[in-house]
Amino acid sequence: MARENQYLIRMEVPEDCVIVSDGGGVFYRMFHDPVTSRLKNELDCMQFHEPSTRMINYHEHAFGTETFFISQGKFLCNCMGRGFTMGPGDLLHIQPWMGHSFIPIEPESRLNIMFMDIDQQYALTQPRIRLQDKFPGIFEDPNFREAFGKGSGGVGMRTVPVQVDFPSEQVTQLRPAGYAIREHEYDGIKMQLKIAKYETEGIKEVWDLFMKPGFFCEWDNFVRQYRLFYVTGGKLNCWVRTSATEKIEFTAEKENIITIPPFTPFGFEVAEEAHMYDMDCGARLQDLCEEVEASMAANDGKFPEKEAFLALCKSFDFNITDVGMR
Repeated sequence: MARENQYLIRMEVPEDCVIVSDGGGVFYRMFHDPVTSRLKNELDCMQFHEPSTRMINYHEHAFGTETFFISQGKFLCNCMGRGFTMGPGDLLHIQPWMGHSFIPIEPESRLNIMFMDIDQQYALTQPRIRLQDKFPGIFEDPNFREAFGKGSGGVGMRTVPVQVDFPSEQVTQLRPAGYAIREHEYDGIKMQLKIAKYETEGIKEVWDLFMKPGFFCEWDNFVRQYRLFYVTGGKLNCWVRTSATEKIEFTAEKENIITIPPFTPFGFEVAEEAHMYDMDCGARLQDLCEEVEASMAANDGKFPEKEAFLALCKSFDFNITDVGMR
C-alpha cells in the first residue's frame, strides 16, 4: 500500500500499513518493513479481539531480539517461567534463548512487536500462509514445522514451564511504564533508557522521551542512519527536506510512527506536551549523557555551551545539528 506521507505511519489507518489482515480472532497490521542486512525495525501489531481465543505460544529463538510494546488492553505473560501481567506503557525485551508467551486477558488487547535479526514477515509468516493455502496438510506435519522453524532461528516446540507469579520488578526483561535503566533530565526533556546497546548487540538503544512544548531537535545534515519514532501522546510539528529547495511539514500525534531513511535532513518541535519512543537510536546516547553530566558536575551544574555540546554529540554519533527550547 502507498502511504500518503512516506515519513509518517498513522497506525490506525490501513492505507499506511504494509500489510493488513483480520481473521481468526486477530487484527494484524505490519507497519514497517525490515531494513539493512541486520533486519532491524520490522514493526507490526497483533490486536486480539477476544481474550483467550488466540495466544502467542511459549517459544524462543536461537538469534535475534523482539521488543513488545503494550498499547491497549492487558496480557498474561510468561518469560522463562516467571509469570506477570503487562498493560499499556509496559515494554518487554526478549533476547535469544529466552522462552516467552502471551495470553490476552482483555478484549482488543494490542501487542506491538519490533524485531531485530528476525525476518518475521518474509521468512516466517508469508511462507506459512502460502503453504497453508496452496498445500493443505504440509504445515500441520510436526516434522515439517520443526524444520521450518529451525531454518529461521526457531528451536522447536517448547513445553510451557511451570509458571511462578513474580512481581514485575523482579522480571529483568520487563520495563514497566515509568521504569528506566537510566534516566536523564534536561531543559524541556526527560529521557528514560529502556533498552541499552548491550541488549541489542551494540546496534541501537531505545529511549522513552517526555518533552515539553517548545522543545526541538534537528538533524539538518546527511548521515547514514535510519530513524524510527513511535509517538504515544501529544503533538509534534515535523519537517523533512525532500530536495535542495523543498521540504514538507506535517504533524505527528498519538499512535503515529515517524520513519526517516538515511541521508534525509529532518527535525521536530513539540507543539503539545509529548511522549514518544526513539526506537532506533544508533548513537551512544547513554554514554553522551554520562559525559554531559560529568562536565556539569565539574562546572557547578552548568550545561556545556552549545558549540561544545554539539561537538561532544558528534563524537558519540548523535549527529544533531541543533537542539533546545524555543
